[in-house]
Amino acid sequence: MSSYAILGSTGNCGSALIRNLLDHHPQSKINAYCRNEAKLQRIVPEVIDNKKVKVFEGSIDDNTLMDNCIRGTKAVFLGVTSNDNIPGVRLNTDTAIVVIRSLYRLRDEAAPAPYTPPKLVLLSACCFDEHLGRTQPKWFRPIMLRAASNIYSDLQRAEDVMRSHDHWIKSIYIKPAGLSPDIARGHRLTFDDQESFLSYMDLAGGMIEAADDGEGLYDGRSRCKGTDRPVIPEG
Repeated sequence: MSSYAILGSTGNCGSALIRNLLDHHPQSKINAYCRNEAKLQRIVPEVIDNKKVKVFEGSIDDNTLMDNCIRGTKAVFLGVTSNDNIPGVRLNTDTAIVVIRSLYRLRDEAAPAPYTPPKLVLLSACCFDEHLGRTQPKWFRPIMLRAASNIYSDLQRAEDVMRSHDHWIKSIYIKPAGLSPDIARGHRLTFDDQESFLSYMDLAGGMIEAADDGEGLYDGRSRCKGTDRPVIPEG
């Protein structure tokens, strides 16, 4: 029975991950981290009295809480996101640092026995990736890079933190283009292309697929997510 930790459980990505795992991986256990359990229950009522879900409520700086959330998991999904382009934002960077530090503590805790850390799966973005972003319209990409410059800088720093430990921690970088609150329509993982718009449910499906890959195909690489039926959300 696999266990997964989800950081950012009340967000669009985190809540989609919880629902996807409950619907399609019913034997799995979910450790859902959030700052406010009541908010999580409002957003994802399926977690209430669900024996497959254990909620970890509190500060991300609580070492004991974070260690307990991550301990024994197969993968950790870093789905903490921000839509506000605030100068100096460090939401993703700080989350990556907290998780890495927790893994070092868990490794020390396990010593002298060998310790295999869970895979880390980061929700990033394709726009600032030179390869994945190359197919975006030439007029569009510079606008997005400027409009979300601080968010992208934060994501890049988070990736840098995670890559600096890839000698023993396997990480996957999921980089979708536009996202929408649509139903699941099917997803595919690709190294080369990006498509808009992708639903959060399909995003979650792809993140889980990448985490479950046992051959290391996606480890340390940037993955873009696409769908064969892109949908532009109304409004």
